[in-house]
Amino acid sequence: MPIAETFQLVSVRTFELSRTQASEKTMRRQEEDPKEVNAMINGALQFIKDQRSCALSRSHQQSMTSPSKRLLATAVALATLLAADATVETTCKAAAGADTRVDYGFCVSELSKHRDSPGADAWGLAKVAANLGVNNAGGAVRDADAVLSSPPGAGADAKKRAALGQCRRLYFDMELEFAGAYDEINARDYAAGEEMAAEAVALARRCDDVFAEAGVPSPLARRGEYAGKIGAVCMAITDLIK
Repeated sequence: MPIAETFQLVSVRTFELSRTQASEKTMRRQEEDPKEVNAMINGALQFIKDQRSCALSRSHQQSMTSPSKRLLATAVALATLLAADATVETTCKAAAGADTRVDYGFCVSELSKHRDSPGADAWGLAKVAANLGVNNAGGAVRDADAVLSSPPGAGADAKKRAALGQCRRLYFDMELEFAGAYDEINARDYAAGEEMAAEAVALARRCDDVFAEAGVPSPLARRGEYAGKIGAVCMAITDLIK
């Protein structure tokens, strides 16, 4: 069988098999956002048609290298189509591979806890990460309020309370930044979403600096570490889809 016909047959069969194996989660996503999924399907179909035309026009060339490369490219396009069936594990793996700041174990552990993660695609998981950032920042504000509402002490305690007062404001702003990141990602303005998540992480570092300058340990250190990690996850996943 000529190379062009072989490539045509393999490409079409590969596409049909991939569509058959798409899971129910992919179909649910199509119901929620049919325009996006249809665009991906049409793009994959057009890609295969283009490659088939290319193979036909070069059918006189008997080299196996070019058809093999084109078949691989087709497989990549189909993998993109099926990415709608992403899981927490596969998304976190891709994010960690693309951004060294992402802790894979942390990513899987934290995203898996959220009620919106099952069945979510990368877009949904980026929003989950932003939402977890909101929750963490809000928790830090409540932690600060609990300390600041207690009777004041003297010496180191006075420095701690002063620093905590500053950090409370920073974490309040962080909560707004993560909430803004969620809204921007939801609106598919990925660049703006990443920017707001980055600002949220920067606010956590500013709080650490406040306590360092005061010379007292921060009671919000673990909140700050969490903010940095979940912010990195949010940005990395968003970067995968923008």
